[in-house]
Amino acid sequence: MKKTRPLPSAEPLGADEVRALLAPIESEPHVLLAVSGGADSLALLVVTARWAKEKHGARPRVSVASVDHGLRAEAAEEAAMVGRVSSGLGLSHVILKWEGDKPTQGIQEAARNARYRLLSEQAKALGARAILTGHHADDQAETVLLRLAAGSGLSGLAGMASETPLQNDFLLFRPFLAISGVRLRATVTAAGLSPIEDPSNVNQRFARPRIRSAADVLSREGLDTARLMRFAERMRRADEALEAVVEDAERGLRIPSTSGERFTPGVLSRPAEIGIRLIGAAIRRVSNGAALELNRLEALHAALSDALRAGKSLQRSLGGAIIALDRQGGITVSREPPRRSRLSLGKGTSGA
Repeated sequence: MKKTRPLPSAEPLGADEVRALLAPIESEPHVLLAVSGGADSLALLVVTARWAKEKHGARPRVSVASVDHGLRAEAAEEAAMVGRVSSGLGLSHVILKWEGDKPTQGIQEAARNARYRLLSEQAKALGARAILTGHHADDQAETVLLRLAAGSGLSGLAGMASETPLQNDFLLFRPFLAISGVRLRATVTAAGLSPIEDPSNVNQRFARPRIRSAADVLSREGLDTARLMRFAERMRRADEALEAVVEDAERGLRIPSTSGERFTPGVLSRPAEIGIRLIGAAIRRVSNGAALELNRLEALHAALSDALRAGKSLQRSLGGAIIALDRQGGITVSREPPRRSRLSLGKGTSGA
């Protein structure tokens, strides 16, 4: 069996490599670095500061922010340490605090949401559009495994994108997704810095550390970082191809309407994946980007298909939208009235 090509050796990032990694943000007037003090984000700080200095005042301007989630007593000093390093590199730094009560369940997801909200607010205050993080190849591999375990579809299995739009036109940029964590650590060491070791990174209460602790076993079975990255690339390629097919199908099936989304008969005669994506995209448009669970979209598509085969009309609600099927197979997706906002996919009406 042909072996997957290994990731690069643990050498610090070179200047030419950094220029290539950061080239996509050269036209930005101002960027914000999210730096916690761990090896990956410290590497981001070090190489971006050098890159900015090399440009002799040309855009973009670079600022730094650390988020203190208030979950560990050490977090305040760690953020202050990032501030001292930033100052030594000639960059401004601010500490963003997550105030208020913290949830007892789903703390990591809540902290993540709070982190990006605070970073977006700071970016807006600075007039910056791009927020940079230090996510790297090992993070990408872990993300793919976690999403596989969660039953994600193609879009989820594509992993993290190097550029992800956030709300209000902000852009999350991950320049290190093809770089191994050991290379980022080597970059920090070469700069004479000692990264912070966050205990939550090894806390077995959380899924990501559990996946991380199984890395050696998974690697021996072929699920190493390089192969998982290649898998994610293939899933992204397939996902992009499907999206192109969906766009073509939508142009032929969508009917102009001033009240929601309307489709001619034919959505449910397309391959199921195409129909599911068409209906999901319509729901998101009328509900202002509602998050939709794939299994619920699949169940909706199956219910609509069963009704059409039986020659029945059907109405269901999902994601803040009403989805109505007529007996000929036409579909209308409209915004759900406030009084019906608590209806679930399991509630609906059908007629012969």
